[in-house]
Amino acid sequence: MEDSRGVRRRIFILSGSILAGLIAIAAVLIFQSTSPSVASQEPEQPVQLEQAADQAADLSEDVYSGLDTTKKIIGKTEARNQAIETGRDAASQKLEELSDRAQQAKTHGEDVLSATDKRVLKHISE
Repeated sequence: MEDSRGVRRRIFILSGSILAGLIAIAAVLIFQSTSPSVASQEPEQPVQLEQAADQAADLSEDVYSGLDTTKKIIGKTEARNQAIETGRDAASQKLEELSDRAQQAKTHGEDVLSATDKRVLKHISE
């Protein structure tokens, strides 16, 4: 009887320690998500619009590379093949539109670009 109380006590202490650790980890994660990051404090570099527009145009064409291989591996049915083509067409169109907006931004200023457009253009031009 004495041994079972000791085991229960150790289990209780161990589970309390685990719970305290989880609470500490959660507190650190919450603190990190609410504090401003170093990257957000740095001045934002302007997007290289010419390079980004060219890169987006190139990527809109590169979307189709490997299409036949993808169809062979994944597209076992005609419906899947059609979905693969539709998805690639949509991706290509989005990248082409992004390239067009970047071209417009060169002449009209970056105000025509959304924050998302700027992030994507900056990412693909790096």
